[in-house]
Amino acid sequence: MDTTIEKVIHLQRIEMFADIPSEQMAHVAGIARDVHFEKGDVIFSEGDSSDALYILIDGDVKVTRENKMTRRIDKDEAFGIWGFFDRGPRLFTTETLEDSYLLKIDSADFFDLIEDRVHLSRGLIKYLVSKIRQLIEETDILV
Repeated sequence: MDTTIEKVIHLQRIEMFADIPSEQMAHVAGIARDVHFEKGDVIFSEGDSSDALYILIDGDVKVTRENKMTRRIDKDEAFGIWGFFDRGPRLFTTETLEDSYLLKIDSADFFDLIEDRVHLSRGLIKYLVSKIRQLIEETDILV
């Protein structure tokens, strides 16, 4: 990807960044790296340490757990998000089904970035709370 503007456009399509102003997204785009994987490459494996999230820009990626495919990643979809925040071991394996182009955001770079940017922090808190609420509704847990 050639420009910061193109990266911002892709990043703003991601639910977790939806409430973050464009000028703040330019900072995130600045730490997002272009990565390419060939067909059959493993992006990360179940049990690996979590140090980044990925956004599929072009290509095809499958998600497996215990060698069973659970789903496919859509274009402009982020994955590896939970591990990105908690740095716990990966719960899934992701593998390319064709040559694929992604953006990669390193969690250490990201947390350094948000320390002084309240708009980024507020948007992420809103996203995480909505995901927790969604999980509670889906599992019928009473809080």
